[in-house]
Amino acid sequence: MKLWKRIGSWTGPFAVATMALAICGCTMGARCADMQFSRLRPADRVVITTNLNETLRTISDPTSVAALVSFAEGHASGWEVPWYGPRGSLVRANFYAGNRFLGDLGVGGTLLTAQGCGDFQSRPVSPDDRVVIMGLFGVPDPYAKEGSQ
Repeated sequence: MKLWKRIGSWTGPFAVATMALAICGCTMGARCADMQFSRLRPADRVVITTNLNETLRTISDPTSVAALVSFAEGHASGWEVPWYGPRGSLVRANFYAGNRFLGDLGVGGTLLTAQGCGDFQSRPVSPDDRVVIMGLFGVPDPYAKEGSQ
C-alpha cells in the first residue's frame, strides 16, 4: 500500500507535464521556410480550378504563366500548417510541364494555400496581393460578395 501511495503522488505531476507537452505539440504548426516555388518555372500550362477540381480556365500564354510563377516565388516564405490542420481555398492554380504536375497555388479569403514541405501549407496574403493574384487567375472571385465584382 505504501508503494501505491508513492506511485500515486507521482502520477499527478506526470499527468500535468504530459498534458502540457501534448498541448504545446499540437499548437505548434509545421512551418515551411521556403516552399521552393522555383519548381514551377518549367510550367507551360496552368489550369485554374475550383476546390472540387472543376476547370475554370487554362492558361498557356508564356507571359501569363511566368507572371503566376513569379507571384508564387515572391510569396515563398511564411508558410505553415496550423495546429488545427490544413486550410483550404475555393480556387487554385495547378502548374504543369506537359502532363507532369509541378505544384499548385490556391487563394482563400485571406490566405494562400499550396502543397509543399511534405504537407498542405497556408500563409496570410495582403488584400492588395490577393487582388493581384486573382487578376492573374482571370476568374471571378468566389469570395466576393454578390454584386461587388
